[in-house]
Amino acid sequence: MIRPVQNRFLLRCGIVAAALVCAACSGPAGSPAPPLASAAPSSPVKPFDAPPDAATVGDTVANELGMARAVHVKGTSVNGFTVDLQLNHDSASGSIEKDGAPLSLVRVGDKVWIKVTDTLAKITGLSARAMSTMDGKWLSADAPLLHGRGAKLKDLLDCDSFLNAAADDLGQPGYSGGEPVDLAGTPAVRYRNGSKAIYLGRFGTTYSLMRYKSPKDGAVDLDLGDPCPAKAPSADEIYSGPGS
Repeated sequence: MIRPVQNRFLLRCGIVAAALVCAACSGPAGSPAPPLASAAPSSPVKPFDAPPDAATVGDTVANELGMARAVHVKGTSVNGFTVDLQLNHDSASGSIEKDGAPLSLVRVGDKVWIKVTDTLAKITGLSARAMSTMDGKWLSADAPLLHGRGAKLKDLLDCDSFLNAAADDLGQPGYSGGEPVDLAGTPAVRYRNGSKAIYLGRFGTTYSLMRYKSPKDGAVDLDLGDPCPAKAPSADEIYSGPGS
């Protein structure tokens, strides 16, 4: 059985699972134009590579995750948390949300900041007076105001930790044979492992991990594309008052 990806990623911040973004996809390649009658016969067009079989799909996914330069994670868990995070090896950005109350996060190197909003005020118990000077500023995850909660947010934004955990969890054996499916217009193959499933989308002649889904946890869509570096807040955007 697959151990849920988010055991080392989303549960630490109270999110049981999240669903994730599909990579921008290209549809199936078009048929080549027929040659002119007088032309020499053309070479056969290379067909799409076959998707991984059930015995090797775990290793295929683990290898892809191990080589990934970044991952975009997006979706909603069964208990109503949503996540939209771009994780790069050297930076990260995005948000986690519950009941329409988002919490914006940024990481650059080993520094993490959280945007001060009503959501954060409720979590930390900030007074209206404190909020009047902090609202809209970025607060360091190491700030005493967070009472140690910032360490969990650092884990949440660690790209290497997520990719390693995902490779370990999704690389487990036990998958059934692939089933052709459609993911918002992208041809894909679904592999089941008990009640859990992974989806590999077809891009050109190759297949790439797009989704992890579990009825107990939720779903996680993964875009293993190029890095999208995050920028640190400027000095005047960072809260530096009492409790910072």
